[in-house]
Parts: sequence; C-alpha cells; structure tokens
Amino acid sequence: MKAEIIAVGTELLLGQIVDTNSAYMAQQLTTIGLDLHFKSTVGDNMDRIKATLRNALNRSDFIITTGGIGPTLDDLTREAVAEVLGRELVFHPELFAQITDFFTRLGRTTSPNNRKQALIPAGAIPIENPVGTAPGFIAEANGKAIITVPGVPHEMRYFMEHSVLPYLREKLGIREVIVSRVLKLFGIGESMVDERLKDLIEEGTNPTIGLLAHTQIGEIHVRLTAKADEQARAEALNAALEARIRERLGAFIFGVDEESYEGVLNALLGTSGLTIATAETAFGSAVAQTLKAMAGRERFFRLGVTVVDPQTAAQLLSVPPALWQEGAGVNAGLAKALAEAVRRLAGADLGLGITGCANEAKGQDHQIYIALASAEKTECSEQRWPARMRFIENRMTKQALDLLKKRLSA
Repeated sequence: MKAEIIAVGTELLLGQIVDTNSAYMAQQLTTIGLDLHFKSTVGDNMDRIKATLRNALNRSDFIITTGGIGPTLDDLTREAVAEVLGRELVFHPELFAQITDFFTRLGRTTSPNNRKQALIPAGAIPIENPVGTAPGFIAEANGKAIITVPGVPHEMRYFMEHSVLPYLREKLGIREVIVSRVLKLFGIGESMVDERLKDLIEEGTNPTIGLLAHTQIGEIHVRLTAKADEQARAEALNAALEARIRERLGAFIFGVDEESYEGVLNALLGTSGLTIATAETAFGSAVAQTLKAMAGRERFFRLGVTVVDPQTAAQLLSVPPALWQEGAGVNAGLAKALAEAVRRLAGADLGLGITGCANEAKGQDHQIYIALASAEKTECSEQRWPARMRFIENRMTKQALDLLKKRLSA
C-alpha cells in the first residue's frame, strides 16, 4: 500500500509558513508501517488542486490532504475532492452544530461562511473537530481513500492521533503494535553517528534504526522502531537497543522523544539551585534570549548583557580594552574576562562569556570562544565551523548553552 501527502496553501509555496504538517504526518505513517511514496505542495488554486488529487489517485492508495478546509473563499480542498470524485457536497447538520457550539464556548457568534465547513462529499465519512472549527472527512472510492484534515498544526495532530491512524490501522489489518523511540543528540555529526552505529543499523530488522540530521538546530535524531504483539514487548525491544546505543553515544544524547534541548537545559537550571549571568559580543548568538524565554527564569537567570565596543565593556564590566585588539575581539582572553566580570556584576554562581564571528568570506572559518566562570575556575572552549555553513548563529548559541549544560550535568 502506498500513501501520499498533499499540503494545500499558497503560503506554503511562498515560504511564508514552513510545512511542519507533512513532516509530522510522515513520521506518524512510519509507526504503522505505511509507506509514504510522495509528498506534494499545491497553492490555493482549484485547477491545480484537482490535478494534484487526480495524479495522486493514479499512483497511491491513501491520500492525506492538509489545509484548505477553512471557511474562506480560497479554502478549496473540499470542493476539489468532490469534483475529482464526481460527487455533490452534502450539508451535515451535526457538523454545523459542532462548529456553532465551538464558537459559543468562545463567546463568539458563528459567521454565515462557517456553514461551508459543514459540507463534505456525498458518501464520505465525516470527522468531527472538537479542537477547532474545520471538520474533516474520509472519501473512499475504488478501494482508495482521500483523507482530508485541517492545516492548523494542533488540529491536524489531533486528527492523526484520534481518527486517521485508527482508520488506517483498521484498513491495513494491523494488529501488531509499532512503537518508536527517538534519541536526540548534539555535538556529533551524522556521519560519525552512522559510523558508530553501522553494525546495529545493518543487522537491525526489529527494532530498526533510522537517522535524521536537523541541520538548522544542529541535532541528530536516532529513531528506533519496534513491532510486537503488545506495547510492553515493543517498548522492551527498543529499550534493549537503546542501551547498546547509549554505550556508544551516551555522551551526546541529551533527550528523547518530545524533549527539546532548551527544555532539558531549563529543567537542569531549575533544579540545580545555581544562578547564571551572560555577557556576549554582538556577533549574532542568542544565548540571553534563550535563557530569558525559559520557564522559571527569575530563579536562575540574573543578567544578560551584549557589549559592542571596548569602551562599554570597560565601563560596565571593567574588561580591559586591550583584549579587543587581538583577533578583532575574537579570542579566549576576552571570553574569559566577560564571563568572570558578568558573574561578579550579577552576583551569580556562573558567568558565561561568548565572543566570536560569523564569516561569509571563502576560506574564513566561523569561530567562537565560550568561557564559563565559577568561583573556583574559568574554562574556555574554542569552536570552528567551515565558512558558508548555514544556521551558524544557531550552532554558536547551542554550543555555548552546551558548555553550561555539561557543567550542570557533572
């Protein structure tokens, strides 16, 4: 059986919105063993949506569309599906009642154009939407099915979990349980992960191992997928393999499944009882912004300073101006001085000092110095990346936060 995803929305084609829906749906389809063969993105144009649907029906068994089922004139997915299948759109009073009730609970009045959302192709299976206003539907035809879900991410996720996956499991006759576990790594490249896990990947049939590099956030995700006749058995299979992977890569694994790097660091800061202050030069990192966005930041984040010239650094932090002369301020001495000075100024347990440069010129590396100061000592790390490497500011920020995380985890 082949699956296909169609993401509808001109804003996706223009790059105004990143299509995270298709990525999430693709991940979910792997959990039931359904092969995804194609993914398409199409704008809000009736003829192009219909052409994309017809093409999908010619080559795939299950087509999942996301987006285009709102109340406005440019929401065309339901009409396109109806026309492609040669069916009328039928009004469902129970769906309109659900929409009306949703607005009533928000203290709002249902707009006349919301009535459009209660229309679905004749013979289709309606899917109510308790978390939004856009009902979906499943239209079966000639042994195939078009499954239409909202484009709002949290609504789409609800549909996948409560309607789409159960439907597909039933249609595919899946009785076994498929369980995935994602190990999240930072500080190691994809090729090195592949090398260290090569034998496990090659011999793995149940569980299987898949690698995914997230370049923008500098992470490698290792997905373990096990099949068994019950949940506990599948989880046990994954756990045994995870233990072997941790023996080889444990130093780089910071979290699992839905955990984020920032969330893990936030938890460490919250339980450590330590306070932190940061000082960085104006080269594009976002360490202070990341820390101040964390929950409970008032308990651990004392101060965040960005200095752009030697005079300000001298007046505010008593950092010697001479340190800005070496390498245009990109040096270990300045990073250490910033870390120690901001710690003293804020009365914090730890001070983080960062200076660096993101170079665009060919042959010039991106470079950063990160210093972490405590009452006992100051340690400093130098990091370099190849010129023209993308998302370098994100890498620099996370590399600085990683030095802090390692100190808290010690």
